[in-house]
Amino acid sequence: MARPAPKSLTRRAALFVVAICAAIVVLEGWREWVAYDAAVQKAELETQNLARSMRQHAEDTYEIADQAVSLVSYQIETAGIAPEALQQTEAFMLRTMQSAQRLRGIYVYDADGNWMVTTAENMPPGGNQAAYSYFRNHMNSPSDAPSFGAPIRAAGDDAMVTTVSRRFDRSDGSFGGVVVAAIDTRYFADVYDGIDVGGLGTISLYDSNGLLLSRKPYHPDLRDEDLGEGELFARPDLAQASGAYHYDSAVDGHRRIGGYDRGARYPIVSVVAVSHAEALASWGRGALQRGAITLGLTLAAALLGLRLVDQIRRRQRSETVLEHKEAEFRLLAESASDLVERFDSDGTRTYISPALERLTGHLPQEMLGKNAFEVVNPMDRPAVEAAAERLRQGATEQETVSFRMQHKDGREIWLETSLRIAAERSDRLSVVGVTRDVTERKRLELKLESLAMRDGLTGIANRRAFDAALTREIARARRLSTPLSLLMVDADRFKRFNDDHGHLAGDACLKSIAAVVAIAARRPTDLAARYGGEELVLLLPDTDTDAARAIATDLCRQVQALAIPHARNLPWRVATVSIGVASIDPRDEDAVHDGSWLISTADLALYDAKGQGRNQSVAAPRKLRTPRLVG
Repeated sequence: MARPAPKSLTRRAALFVVAICAAIVVLEGWREWVAYDAAVQKAELETQNLARSMRQHAEDTYEIADQAVSLVSYQIETAGIAPEALQQTEAFMLRTMQSAQRLRGIYVYDADGNWMVTTAENMPPGGNQAAYSYFRNHMNSPSDAPSFGAPIRAAGDDAMVTTVSRRFDRSDGSFGGVVVAAIDTRYFADVYDGIDVGGLGTISLYDSNGLLLSRKPYHPDLRDEDLGEGELFARPDLAQASGAYHYDSAVDGHRRIGGYDRGARYPIVSVVAVSHAEALASWGRGALQRGAITLGLTLAAALLGLRLVDQIRRRQRSETVLEHKEAEFRLLAESASDLVERFDSDGTRTYISPALERLTGHLPQEMLGKNAFEVVNPMDRPAVEAAAERLRQGATEQETVSFRMQHKDGREIWLETSLRIAAERSDRLSVVGVTRDVTERKRLELKLESLAMRDGLTGIANRRAFDAALTREIARARRLSTPLSLLMVDADRFKRFNDDHGHLAGDACLKSIAAVVAIAARRPTDLAARYGGEELVLLLPDTDTDAARAIATDLCRQVQALAIPHARNLPWRVATVSIGVASIDPRDEDAVHDGSWLISTADLALYDAKGQGRNQSVAAPRKLRTPRLVG
């Protein structure tokens, strides 16, 4: 076969180089497009999450206002509108304001729209409300549902306020007037000022009709302006409860990425927007750097392509060597800020980068030639050795492991190492590891895990923690053949307590009862948890029925001793609890040894305690199989 002419070889090499360069450019372009799309999606997700948080915060504020007007309305309907009763109502309103400091004030107007009592020092002139639409709506409708007013400018200053109101009735059922709670929208602006959304970012709060309630940056004159966010209320494709969209601001012309979240309980919409340019600035800087690297690689490929004309016979070997060098260079170059190490197949360090001293306090020469497994915490060493074994066996190409080790100064740190098989230059296996310090991340993960297992109201374990503990203790009871008992605790006539004293007092009562139950969990393996609503549970490993019944009886006594007033819990007139006790004993061959049986049986025993008069405990027979209820 004829040998190709030199010009033909040059032409073919040039075409080959052009194809390679074009492929690099196309692949890098596609990669940048994917990175750009990921950056946009990240900005959209972050703004949606922050919008959801701002919506929840706003709904909490409206709920405080709603509860305040509901309590005052109930106070007026209960005490009446006589002068001495109004003095009591005023004192009640002032106490309510102390626990609801987000409110600007609470106002009470009579059936003619004239104010009767207020938390303000001086009622501003022109305060008759009879002409306002919200007042007429309350007057014409017998419903006691709350009304949410449009934002208005407050009398006497430049503040914008929005209102929550409820009607109250006279003793004969006729319209008696309206209770109004005012929220200063500057409160929301002050909260938003503490949140970083970039130099050009905004946080806005609207009502469901698109009227602006508050905004960062705040200015009262923007309430009637089109901020460019109005399309949120006009476009059908943005009608869902939450989402993200892009728009051009009518105020400063900047293009923004906005996330929104509509209120589920109250008619509000939260919008968080970040500047399009600021959100993508990091990606842009990275794209420039990667573009420069791509250009350098493209030029290098072109130069190497020209040399192929003279070195065609050695091309395969040269390309192989080049690929190995390039892989090593890229691995080390991209991980220069982290610790880079090379290990033999038995874990002996053959190379250590200078970053070792920054991470662990040890100098590279102190650790070179030593086995890497020796410094790993004994509790984590099996997992690290298992990952290394999978690499040696060829089961995986890369492994990532987290482990603890002792810093040179004596403290314990968490490290995360990515292990990869390196290009082999001999028959010996070589592994490259890239390590970074993840101590802070692990601390935050453990903190989040702890918070996820706690009930936010009572401070004791939540249902999730209880379910996990129950599964664990059932298995332990089977393994060790020890008894396991469960106490199901329920506050007696708790709904009546809430009706009489309000949900805030109900929460305080439940926390007091939970504290008593928590004290009863004396051993490390005992667990007090909130099962749901006003139901609490106490899990008692290695405790038989008699001991559990004694603990339950003592709990009933201690809760009654709290002397929390509960007039409709007769005959005691204080808060009490009823307790159902259930136990399993793996030593009893006829017993049912699963957690669902334990819960359902304790619940049936609780029903028995309720049916037998409350403020007592009832222990279920261990061999109870058929569910029964007390009428």
